[in-house]
Amino acid sequence: MVSEIQSRTLPLQPAVVATPDSRPQIQSSVQIAQKVSNITPIPKAEVKVNTEQMRANLTEAITRLNEVMRDGGRGLNFAVDHVLGAPIVLVRNSDTGEVIRQIPNEVVVRVAHSIEALKGMLHNQTT
Repeated sequence: MVSEIQSRTLPLQPAVVATPDSRPQIQSSVQIAQKVSNITPIPKAEVKVNTEQMRANLTEAITRLNEVMRDGGRGLNFAVDHVLGAPIVLVRNSDTGEVIRQIPNEVVVRVAHSIEALKGMLHNQTT
């Protein structure tokens, strides 16, 4: 217990670095800080995203999925909510057309639409 307390109160020791001729060389914290400050940061990668192309690809994929589901006799329907930009999955009864399940839930979609409609109403003034 005493040794733990003593080790916590000891001043910081300078770093010891081994040189190629195997003699340890003591470096101060100022020297270490100077070496660290000389490190150049890695440049960020420039990512170019074509949102129109992504939207076209998503629309095409959804069209294909709907065709496959219709040809397979399944009651699945995929769509994109244009307000949210998010895909929606509908499970329908193939006989009656009734929606059995919607993912995300209809309530969640309505809340998201309400939030989109309210955007800008609280902070619509410029300073």
